[in-house]
Amino acid sequence: STQSTGETVSAQIQGLSQCVMALSQRVSDNQRLFEENLRLKDIVIDLEFKLKDANERVKSIDVLRETMTAQFAELNKSLQGARTMDTMYSVQEEEREEDPYENVLNITNSTEYFQSDLIMPEKGTLNLQNRDMTIIPDDVYKLNDPELLQNLVGADDDLKWWETEPINKLYLCSNKITAITPAIAGLNSLTLLDLRDNQLESVPEELAQLEVLIRLELSHNRLTSLPSSLGPALQQISLNNNNFEAMPPALSRLTALETLDMRENKMTTLGELPPNLRSLVVDDNKLTALNVENHQSLKAITATNNVINSCRVGNLPQLEVLSLRINKLEFMEPLINCPELREILVGKNFLSSLDFVEPCAAAITVLDSSDNKISTLPEAITSMSRLKRLDVSNNDLNNLPPQLAIMDNLASLSVEGNPLRTIRREIIAKGTNAIKDYLRLKLAPASIEESGPTIPDIKPDEIMMQTKTLELDRKQNVPGEVWDQALVCAIVRLSMQHCGLTVIPESVFNLRATLQELELGANNLHQLPPEIGKLVKLRKLNLLNNNLKELPAECSQLVGLEDVNLGHNKFDAIPECLYSIPAICNLIISNNQIRAVEPAKLITMTSLVCLDLENNNIGRLPPELSLIPNLRTLLVMGNTFKIPRADVLAKGSAEVITWLKNKVPQP
Repeated sequence: STQSTGETVSAQIQGLSQCVMALSQRVSDNQRLFEENLRLKDIVIDLEFKLKDANERVKSIDVLRETMTAQFAELNKSLQGARTMDTMYSVQEEEREEDPYENVLNITNSTEYFQSDLIMPEKGTLNLQNRDMTIIPDDVYKLNDPELLQNLVGADDDLKWWETEPINKLYLCSNKITAITPAIAGLNSLTLLDLRDNQLESVPEELAQLEVLIRLELSHNRLTSLPSSLGPALQQISLNNNNFEAMPPALSRLTALETLDMRENKMTTLGELPPNLRSLVVDDNKLTALNVENHQSLKAITATNNVINSCRVGNLPQLEVLSLRINKLEFMEPLINCPELREILVGKNFLSSLDFVEPCAAAITVLDSSDNKISTLPEAITSMSRLKRLDVSNNDLNNLPPQLAIMDNLASLSVEGNPLRTIRREIIAKGTNAIKDYLRLKLAPASIEESGPTIPDIKPDEIMMQTKTLELDRKQNVPGEVWDQALVCAIVRLSMQHCGLTVIPESVFNLRATLQELELGANNLHQLPPEIGKLVKLRKLNLLNNNLKELPAECSQLVGLEDVNLGHNKFDAIPECLYSIPAICNLIISNNQIRAVEPAKLITMTSLVCLDLENNNIGRLPPELSLIPNLRTLLVMGNTFKIPRADVLAKGSAEVITWLKNKVPQP
């Protein structure tokens, strides 16, 4: 019996052992499935991040296209405004249709011509341009008279006289009108008065009674002066192609005036500018000096083709464009307190130095200093991080600073016509990229600290040179030759994901002169070295799925950083250094251990568009998050807060942001 019992127990133990082994195998399988699931989840998260990045890039392209379309439309409008009246309004005689009213247009007090389609009472518009008129018929001045309108419209017309609009647009351009009578005051509903291309030598004081007049066109006449006062609502005045020798004093008192065009006159000096002027055009005059200071609204100054030999421009906080081409400038005072100045055009002068641009170097995108006597370029040029076009052709330059090679935004560099000793003509003839590639090989040792190590003298890898990308995912022990190629090809993107990294290779920091995107996801990083702050060109940093708890303070030096992915780490708060990076658009810090957020600090991130805080330990969602200026995407599901409820979160970011905004305490 005892033996039988022992055999039974032994059999049971053996059966249990088999069960344990089976369970162990199942646990092992489940573990592998769990790890595979994590890996797939990492891939999905990474793909989602890349999708978001692609969507943002598409949005950026759309915004850029809209901006360029608007700029093209504005440029086209400006070009049209610059054309002569003959080009804009003249109609060739052989192309004109026979006009039954042409013979009576010059008859004073005649109402017959108003029966044509020239007048549109229902729109408040009368178009009498290009009609060989020498005077303005009296009836024109009476267009706001109801009795006259009743006669003009006629009793049998579908349009009733009481349905007409007061005349607000009057086109009299391209005629031969020599005078305007005081009766113009009767057209006090005018918002636009177009008298371009006539023979006016003066205009009456009664123009001041046109209190709602916004736009006044008087170009291509014979004017030498204006009345002592003009309509108070005027926003735009064109006085180009007249005989003004000085700016009329009445202009300085027009507080609503924004645009003033006085091209092609005979002015030798500028008077006091209107207080809210935004655009000043004084091309093709006889100005000898340009002194414009302490003006709060001025955005553009164009004074091309004068004889200016003295220039003082400063304390113009809104100024964006300064054009002084074709003048007599030998020296310019520093452009002090012009923080928004983007375009400086000083070609065809006698300048020997560009030191005057240094105070506003940070914002400049276009600098044209061609056809001068410049012998050296100032250091400020290489600090212009936004510079897109630099024209220094036809000067006295013997060499170029090699740092031009690492100015990423510089897309157009014109240097022809200089006695350059080190750059061959065939390189210059190939254009901007060839010049920058040559200069990159000539970076001086003193520049290594900022631009990276000396570039190896090896043949570039064709594919890497084209893509500007180095993919090292799942690779370890990368050969030195690969890093040398990365330097030679000036890569902008480096991916080292799933490489088991515990530290960032030193070779990565040697790429600081050009590296813009760094992918370090799915590694085993516990901390980042202070050298990360040297990667000042970075725009995207992916640290997804590591073991990071904090970021070094040196990350605040990454001022151009736009996209940051810190998902699946061990952060218990948003890293402090990120708040001081103004360019961040997308911040992903999901699947961490964040317990609270600080809206007062997040509000300072004015570029932030997407904030992903999903799957953290946030116990309260502050309504003030809705006050982040440009926030469009807010992901907060998977936290511990109870309010707002899940049904609100399920409706998406727009609904969540609106809900939070409604909960913000009112002052």
